[in-house]
Amino acid sequence: MLAEALREHGAAPDQAPGLATLIVASVEGAIAMCRAKRTMEPLDQVARQLEALILGALDGPA
Repeated sequence: MLAEALREHGAAPDQAPGLATLIVASVEGAIAMCRAKRTMEPLDQVARQLEALILGALDGPA
């Protein structure tokens, strides 16, 4: 579902599934780190990096 949305917004069809997996794994990992560290900073850092990565993927050829 996420890969499909990425494709619909301009991500390359061959890149979208891997990017979707990376997004989910990154967020889940960041949540675990937030719990361990008792701070939201890991999630904030991951969100900033994912935003840049996603915007870059959407700017590429579809």
